[in-house]
Amino acid sequence: MRRLLFYIVGLAILIAAAVWLADRPGSVSIRWGDYLITTSVAILVFVAVVLAAVVAVLYRFWIWLRKGPGRLRKSMVQHRREKGYESLTRGLVALAAGDSSEARRHASRADAMLDRPPLTLLLSAQAAQLDGDVKTANETFEAMLERPETEFLGLRGLMVEALRRGDDAAARGYAERAHKLRPDAVWAADALFELETRGGDWRAAQRTLESAIDRRTLGRPAGKRRRAVVLVERAREALTDLRRADAIKLAREAHAEAPDLVPGAVLLADLLSDEQKFRPAAKAIEETWSLKPHPDLAAAYLRAGRDESQIAAYQRLQKLVKAAPNALEGHIAAARAALDAALTGEARRHLEDASRIEATHRIARLYVELEEKDNHAEAAQEWLRKAADAPPDEAWQCGRCGHVPEAWAPVCPHCGAFDSIDWTRPHAVAPAAASTSLTPLAS
Repeated sequence: MRRLLFYIVGLAILIAAAVWLADRPGSVSIRWGDYLITTSVAILVFVAVVLAAVVAVLYRFWIWLRKGPGRLRKSMVQHRREKGYESLTRGLVALAAGDSSEARRHASRADAMLDRPPLTLLLSAQAAQLDGDVKTANETFEAMLERPETEFLGLRGLMVEALRRGDDAAARGYAERAHKLRPDAVWAADALFELETRGGDWRAAQRTLESAIDRRTLGRPAGKRRRAVVLVERAREALTDLRRADAIKLAREAHAEAPDLVPGAVLLADLLSDEQKFRPAAKAIEETWSLKPHPDLAAAYLRAGRDESQIAAYQRLQKLVKAAPNALEGHIAAARAALDAALTGEARRHLEDASRIEATHRIARLYVELEEKDNHAEAAQEWLRKAADAPPDEAWQCGRCGHVPEAWAPVCPHCGAFDSIDWTRPHAVAPAAASTSLTPLAS
């Protein structure tokens, strides 16, 4: 609308000027050498306008000729870049489809057209990885270290390759460099922390963990849990080095961070019991028992008592049973203690309570022992048959690889995953869950 308005105004001015000149006739004489040119004012103005238009057209043509080669070169570069990015895109699609040869072909073409940008290097390296060409992949990742914009990605690629060949020391070195380069990167902090825990370097693991918590790359609940596990291992190290005071201090911190961590509560209770601090030891067990009843807690609770008779031990366990009346482990522990104290009636009562919750293999075996003590041979045989078909009891199992170790450990001895072992009913672990670990320690 505005352009139309300007056009109308300009046209009106031009018409007004033409009318003004027509109303004022006159002549103009120009002497140039031996020539005398005489014309009207209107014709002179018209010739001047035409000459100005011709000069403007010639000037624009000269500008176009001068800038033409540059424009052509720019157009060719733009076309080349578009073709390069098209090859890069096709290479990424081929990589996602698992076609390594096609990915490498497009990577080579994109590399030639785009002058080796970061994405081209990464595509070439990943295509080589997919093709099993470890040497080329490592060489490409090493080349990426020479460029500031690709150094971080190169370190990640080299770390993954080191993990694949089982070189945790080299992988940790790359993870440390990546973490130092970008402390806020979640994968670098997680990888470094897990490699430090695999190596048993608990002090370094705690530093990495606390840095991640401070930078908020790790949530506080998850951070508290990880810190508790690390502190438990540091307490065990202190105990091995005969630094009992440090061990107790670290165990207290671990228990405060994660009261539901059974190994931490057991360690703290045993350390306090050794110091004749039976009441604080029992209190630590009771706090964890209310959150997660476990047979190791019941055993530590008995150790947290002074020298006492088997009957007294059974009576002490009643407090745990009352604290969690629907907990299977409480009734099993009480039944075990009652059998040891020859209190078969109490043992039967707790086994009946436990059976109403779930009749597992351990309960069936305790029934066999009970019936044998009461001289009920047929009943004992019947429970033996039931034990064969009874549901399995809970056990420590790695949630990553499904390994069932004999005891809890901060790092799975089979796959190397940190804090993946939990007290649960043994079950098959899906491959997707198992693949989340950095890399298996054993197949």
